[in-house]
Amino acid sequence: MARYVRDRSLEEYVKEIGSRAGLVYLDYTRIKCVRSYETRSRSIAARVHSGSRALWTGLGLSPHYVIEFVSEIFDRLSSEEKVEVILHELLHIPRTMGGGLISHGRLDFRGEVKRLSRRLRGLQDLNR
Repeated sequence: MARYVRDRSLEEYVKEIGSRAGLVYLDYTRIKCVRSYETRSRSIAARVHSGSRALWTGLGLSPHYVIEFVSEIFDRLSSEEKVEVILHELLHIPRTMGGGLISHGRLDFRGEVKRLSRRLRGLQDLNR
């Protein structure tokens, strides 16, 4: 069974990457990060989660997003690959942050990640 641990330092790193890449429209206080351990995933380094409108309404909260980093895979990536994974997951979050997710069919994720990562070439390796 997978184990999940919230990672606040990774949340700060995600905020730094997103802000420096120009994704300033995202409310990073509503984006949380968890590391998963002992998962069955063998190829996915990260994935983004959200809840239903009913859940957020029932809790009396604005929609939040959780980026799950599969530690066994994410931790082995190079710094550049980690940045690309983070950018990819942030691009799934719509500008409205209304609880939905942007699917792969609606955006050229590969091209957009490459474009944004070029902005970050000067970013130092923060060993995440």
